[in-house]
Amino acid sequence: MNESIKKNSQDSILINRPVYTLKKFDSEYQIDSSNASSTKNVKSKKCNFSPINFLSIFTILNFITEYNFKQHLVPDILSGLTVGVMHIPSSLAYGALTSLNPVHGLYTSFFAGLTYILFGTSKHLSVGTFAVTSLIVYSTITRIETEYPQLNYSNLNLTNFESNNENSSLSSEYDVESITMNFKIKIATGLAFWCGIIQVIFSFLKFGSISKYLSQPLLRGFTTAASFHVFSSQIKHILGIYYVHRKRRKFFKLVYLYLRLFQNIHLINWAAFIFSITSILFLYITRTQINERFKKQLKNVPLPIELFVIVTGTILSNYANLNSKFNMSVIGTIPKGLPEFRLPEFNLFFDLFLDAIIISIIAYATSLSVSDIFARKHKYKIDSNKEFFALGVSNVVGSFFQSFVSCGSLSRTVVADSSGGKTQLVTLIASSVVLTVMLWLGPFLEQLPKACLGSIIIAALVNLLLQVKDIPYYWKLDKLDFVTWIVTFMSTIILDVDFGLCLGFLTALFMNTYRTQKIDLKIQGRVKDFEIYRNIDKYLTSENDTIKIVSPNQSIFYLTSDCFKKQLNLICPLKATGNLREGLCENCKANYKCLCGSTSDLEIGENEALNRDKKFDAIVLNFTDVQFVDEAGCKCLQQVIKEYENENVKVLLACCNEKVVKYFKKMRMNQEEKVYLTVQDAVNSLL
Repeated sequence: MNESIKKNSQDSILINRPVYTLKKFDSEYQIDSSNASSTKNVKSKKCNFSPINFLSIFTILNFITEYNFKQHLVPDILSGLTVGVMHIPSSLAYGALTSLNPVHGLYTSFFAGLTYILFGTSKHLSVGTFAVTSLIVYSTITRIETEYPQLNYSNLNLTNFESNNENSSLSSEYDVESITMNFKIKIATGLAFWCGIIQVIFSFLKFGSISKYLSQPLLRGFTTAASFHVFSSQIKHILGIYYVHRKRRKFFKLVYLYLRLFQNIHLINWAAFIFSITSILFLYITRTQINERFKKQLKNVPLPIELFVIVTGTILSNYANLNSKFNMSVIGTIPKGLPEFRLPEFNLFFDLFLDAIIISIIAYATSLSVSDIFARKHKYKIDSNKEFFALGVSNVVGSFFQSFVSCGSLSRTVVADSSGGKTQLVTLIASSVVLTVMLWLGPFLEQLPKACLGSIIIAALVNLLLQVKDIPYYWKLDKLDFVTWIVTFMSTIILDVDFGLCLGFLTALFMNTYRTQKIDLKIQGRVKDFEIYRNIDKYLTSENDTIKIVSPNQSIFYLTSDCFKKQLNLICPLKATGNLREGLCENCKANYKCLCGSTSDLEIGENEALNRDKKFDAIVLNFTDVQFVDEAGCKCLQQVIKEYENENVKVLLACCNEKVVKYFKKMRMNQEEKVYLTVQDAVNSLL
């Protein structure tokens, strides 16, 4: 008996129940809201991250208690050594990209990594230096240097910048170069400090979902343009052309950079150029032809070719005297040991605030996207607010030890995962490798040519530069996404990275607003004798002559309410308004749409137009696709109901979600008896 019932239930559905309004259905079957809310509160207390609970902040405690030494220790150590080797060339290169001494890249990777594992929830994320954040640091340093020239250094609270007399002459203890470098360090550490503070505040405010507002076209357009800025900043090292900028420009920076470059092309250092081209080709060929092609043979652990280039370049520079014989610029003095504790510059808050906001969001969005990839792969969860907190504390701590803004790196994280890394111990081992270089190997890299670091950066940018292929992709996929990509890319190229990201973000918001302001109403009919209702222009349906079933495909709020009312009046015309097609141009009448005048945003299909002239006694609004309403939407609905009821046409609502019904109650619409559980309930109540 039970089997036959089960079999029949698979072939057909037999429904026998009374007609329900939503109010009647809730009164019979809804769970007590007080119990539900209390359960929800208990659950939220257990699940949500609370900064008040001090021990819960230290996620490393869970790592220590749950660590499986037998299964994870050896893979973590091997993976950590591999990632640590990768850290060295990337840290030096991106440290040089910021215009600081390359050793500051090592400081950033060391302190950021150690701090992150205390608070971060990702088991695989490798935190340290990153191309885009390093570029923004460089851009900020350049801008602040312009606003505070050397003669005004004494106005800042810089311990290393003092005036010996009334004419503000420089102290004999420091030459211009050392003063300039120390000033840059103050700017970079100040930016890292305020960036970290902003990230910590965002974590307390539960802004972990802020990265969702950065769409893929926005991020890809921005990173592509930023890669062009990074590439351009390294051209001077590749060509060996160094000249003094007459005037630092904010807008059209790249245009003037290449203009000045061509004006000084006669100064090219052919030794640096040949060395750079050889290094770039070696890096690219090895990465694509060996690391990619023989990935399985290498057990997914790539050859450390960047480290090989650095070691080879240092040896050649030492024994061939590239600096003295060929005038190739080298790194110079690299401090040995750990950096001294130094307070960041607090007085530059207002000058750094916008840059700190931008870089904090970019660093967080990049890190979270990388963390999420590997969390999904290995089936564990990450806490977005804790990630914000971990990155923020990493930047704050690093700022006291001469570090700049840190960020998660996809390339290093991929290597950590592919080389067998399982836990945060990988980061600890990698930081130990970086520490070894800081303590003992720094002086051996002093003769490393800057062209070598420039080559490593440019070779690493290939994939980002190739994102220009997105242009035809987004053109075919979605024109609005295409506009977002192009505007973000061009504004970042022309206006610099900070203005470019802001303008791209505003463009993305405008495009999303443009999408949501278009509402389309479709007439629905019943499929056979089922309780299924679908659009009459796509499905074989039957209509009730006296009942119009209309389904809006969008929420009804201040942007869509007027359009909703106009479309409804066109589909279901009021007798008092007469024929709404009168007064439209011939082209509009022929195509059942208005292309001129106040109804230019309306589009009505042919079937809807043919059904307008049929007489009807009731309208059922299917709110299945209506996610929310606002004050304007509620007032629009009240007005629509009143207008139709004045002509003896009933207006019923069906399939309203809880959010919509709650807003109806707040607006005191008093339409509870007209809100039905399903479309079929509403139709049956009219028969």
